[in-house]
Amino acid sequence: MATDELIEHLVAEASTGAEAAWQGLWAAIEPPLSRIIAQPRFLGRLGQREDDRRNIVVAVMARLKTDHFARLRMYLDAKQQNPRLRFLGWLRVVAKRVGIDYLRSHPDYVRRHDANASRPGAWVDAEELPSASQIFGDRPQYTNAGTAQELLAYAAGVIPPEQRRALELWAQSESFDEIAKQLKLPNAAAAERVVRAVIERLRRRFRANEDMAT
Repeated sequence: MATDELIEHLVAEASTGAEAAWQGLWAAIEPPLSRIIAQPRFLGRLGQREDDRRNIVVAVMARLKTDHFARLRMYLDAKQQNPRLRFLGWLRVVAKRVGIDYLRSHPDYVRRHDANASRPGAWVDAEELPSASQIFGDRPQYTNAGTAQELLAYAAGVIPPEQRRALELWAQSESFDEIAKQLKLPNAAAAERVVRAVIERLRRRFRANEDMAT
């Protein structure tokens, strides 16, 4: 485990553009940064997903390197004003901001218009589906709204109510604007993401079940 002194030295060297110091800094801070992101209270369930956690680490490092390491120099300036400041503590703030940006752009997360600030958004969850033989009907061709009713029958009882309602409205030829209004989503684009995400996840689940059966 890298010491604070080593990390501070690497930050100072990397801020000048020294490639070896930058690589050393990355190696030194990646493990503690991953642990910070994985803390349940830091980014919630997002930090519990290994792929997302790795993506956030990479995004944090990219932000540190932007504009020829401008943020590293900002940190060094702040440290001159407050000598007790430590890089990993400062990095938590950067990681939090990057994580929030990543969350807002995540395809499985949609924001709501909701007066209750404790419910800023919702995750589109992938539910485990039973095998095709356990679900009513033949496998549908879910490529357009005209076949969505088959998809609903095929997945009846195995997708969350909000996702099912989005598909029902879509099958009824409701616009994405109307779907967003009824589900209290921010806009039509968010509603479209919900519908597309549910269909794509069902596709992947069905495909995985078929692969396991062969």
